[in-house]
Amino acid sequence: MSSTTPRIIVIGAGRFGRQHLLEWQRLAAEGRAILAGIVVRTEASRRQVEAQFGVPAFSDLESALALDVDAVDVVTPSDTHFDVVQRCLPHTHVLVEKPAAMDARRARELTKLARSHGRHFMVGHVYRFHPLVHELKRLLDGVGTLPQQIMSTFTNPPTPGIEDLDPRLEFLHPFDIIDYLFGVAPVFGQHIRHANTCTSSIRYQGPVNATVETGWRGSRKCRTLNLRYDDRKLFCDFIDNSIVIHTNDDDDVEKIFLAPEQSALRNELCAFLSLLRGDSPAYPDGDKAAAVIDAATGSSGRAESPRPRVAVIGGGIFGATCAIELGDFCDVTVFERHGELLTEASFYNQWRHHSGFHYPRSPQTVDEVKESRDDFMARYREIIHTGVDCYYGTSATAREITAERYVAACEGNGLSFEHAYPPPGVLREGTVSVCLKTDESVVDYHAFKALLESQLASKPGITVLRNTEVLDGEFGPDGEKRLTFRSGTQVRHEDFDFLVNATYANRNLAAKWFQFPPRALRHDLVELLVLEVDLPRVSVTILDGPFTSITSMGQDRMFMLSSIHDSVLKSIVREEAPAPEWARADSNRHNLLRHATTYLPALADAKVVESRIGVRTVYAYSDDFDGRPTVVTDHGFGCWSVLGGKIITCVSNAQEIAAEIRNALRSTRAAGPVASKERAEREWAS
Repeated sequence: MSSTTPRIIVIGAGRFGRQHLLEWQRLAAEGRAILAGIVVRTEASRRQVEAQFGVPAFSDLESALALDVDAVDVVTPSDTHFDVVQRCLPHTHVLVEKPAAMDARRARELTKLARSHGRHFMVGHVYRFHPLVHELKRLLDGVGTLPQQIMSTFTNPPTPGIEDLDPRLEFLHPFDIIDYLFGVAPVFGQHIRHANTCTSSIRYQGPVNATVETGWRGSRKCRTLNLRYDDRKLFCDFIDNSIVIHTNDDDDVEKIFLAPEQSALRNELCAFLSLLRGDSPAYPDGDKAAAVIDAATGSSGRAESPRPRVAVIGGGIFGATCAIELGDFCDVTVFERHGELLTEASFYNQWRHHSGFHYPRSPQTVDEVKESRDDFMARYREIIHTGVDCYYGTSATAREITAERYVAACEGNGLSFEHAYPPPGVLREGTVSVCLKTDESVVDYHAFKALLESQLASKPGITVLRNTEVLDGEFGPDGEKRLTFRSGTQVRHEDFDFLVNATYANRNLAAKWFQFPPRALRHDLVELLVLEVDLPRVSVTILDGPFTSITSMGQDRMFMLSSIHDSVLKSIVREEAPAPEWARADSNRHNLLRHATTYLPALADAKVVESRIGVRTVYAYSDDFDGRPTVVTDHGFGCWSVLGGKIITCVSNAQEIAAEIRNALRSTRAAGPVASKERAEREWAS
């Protein structure tokens, strides 16, 4: 070192470069460094920054390197880093903004070059020096276990030119934070590009599943990190400089706020100065930078087949529709543990063809129904019963959903209806305060089942394995989904590129296999009554009160009866898997009929053909208590779970998953392009 106070040159005066320059000026004012010069690309930029910062500026790198300096700080665009650092290391020590290079191999080459010349080579992974990350490290040192799941989002608002950039390299920070906090290596990864963002699913040793979103979207910066453990959840917001800790099932909440004036960049530059003084601080060198680049950009080493293999677990409406949607470009295997399709949740259903009238207090569910209706009709129009008039009324004793509120909700949601009552003898006079005739209908179960069977059989890429139960699942070494399943007495294993879990009640079983976070599910054992009764083909639903509903089955005199209260025989909330198995419960048909007869007097003479008792599963703690949205959970790693709320959304849900798989296939070889050389040269010189 030429003097006791290190002389520093900053290369690059773009947006990040100016931040570095300002911090170096502060350190210089404290006598800790000397800002010896600035390197830009053009003569105009040279004059501008020289006047602004009052230090010598150069428009060529060689002139700057000829000075007696101790180190350079490289703050140029990402794809120039390798060339600039390669030119500097033979002459001096180097600090370079992340990424060290555009791939891990080149980052390691720079490490070798630094060693051959006896130079310090530090990479500016600034979040390693962030006070919030250090506080998080302190908190986690006492935990002793790895998190079950890591989720992180690092995004900026879109700006011109971002389509030329790779989000993962421009936002390496979350990958580096994971490395710093846990020191675990990635096993495999999947990266899916969505417009200007990239979603990375990475399996780390442990095992730990991480989902990281990087890129440009929205109107505000986002810098968050979520860690989920068995007994706690930690949420870190680097914009607010805060950590929120939830423990004991969210009963206890602790909040930690750090002073915003603490500078991660200052801490980084001070660490580099310590390195120059001969101290031995912990710092990210080229090898560490290469490991982080590997984590951010590495993917499965397995060659993708022209037609990816997809496993669909569950042969209900949603599983079968997903298989049909995917069968055009994937080889799909449907696993159904029963001998026939549509035998569980799909069967224990009143088969409404919704328009949204069922959910007056859930605009989210109404919107989902309206958005899904056209897709469903385009695919399955022929299985809709015609000639079934559907009515909705609010109970005269209603407290929550009064006539005024219900009509206002229907009008506000743009639903199609008229004020009308069903034919005489259907609805007891005076029991409802308003009655609407709607544009809803009912689905023909048998026609639907036959149509699905026909469409599945028509696609040669679809295999349906009946009487086949999936016993277990695990990730293979390259991220493939390896399923163990039993057909009869034979147990087999097969690998798949993608997995769709459409089992409803066993949503958490698949989560358990692959170490995805479970969700609290409410499992209801429900009873529906099949009745023969002398009524026209109508469907009538009474909101509020007992929430009784009778729907025509599309045949003369045949109806299905349910009640929001009396149909639920047993209920349990749990995260454990598999789903509970209940012994046959006692029928509640007496109360079902008794309460329904209050509104529908003809049911007093109804003949009970059968009780249909089965399991209905919903999320236990929904943000929308009054809704029943269909939830497609993207677990990452090419795995989805579908928890169906309404038949009408099945096509839209299948299309959503198919679009994600197509996107994943397009993203397999490259999650995004790198910056053009012309743009890079323009930007670092400005």
